[in-house]
Amino acid sequence: MASALVSVLSVILCALALILYSSPADAQADCCLSVSHKPIPKRVLLTHRKQFKVDGCSLDAVVFVTRKGLNLCAPPAAEEHWVKEAIKFLDTRLKKCKEEKFHDKRCDALKKF
Repeated sequence: MASALVSVLSVILCALALILYSSPADAQADCCLSVSHKPIPKRVLLTHRKQFKVDGCSLDAVVFVTRKGLNLCAPPAAEEHWVKEAIKFLDTRLKKCKEEKFHDKRCDALKKF
């Protein structure tokens, strides 16, 4: 009976350790820690999202997702004109894809966003 109790406790402890290990300890897990001021070619970009300090990140940034799935961190659009232009380009493309119900080949990857 004691060995069964030890086995059950071991399973519970392992499950607890797995849950704690897989959960991010803080909001910084998906945050940019630095940004690049070098312009990114629009042709490689797929989509973007904004990151804010108020959400627990250490800095405000724009996270561009490339066609290959890379997350590239850029400064906020207010700081860099090229970022503002890239966001405008991506938003226009997404709007066009939605209007065409994602039938265009360029829109395939945007369906999941």
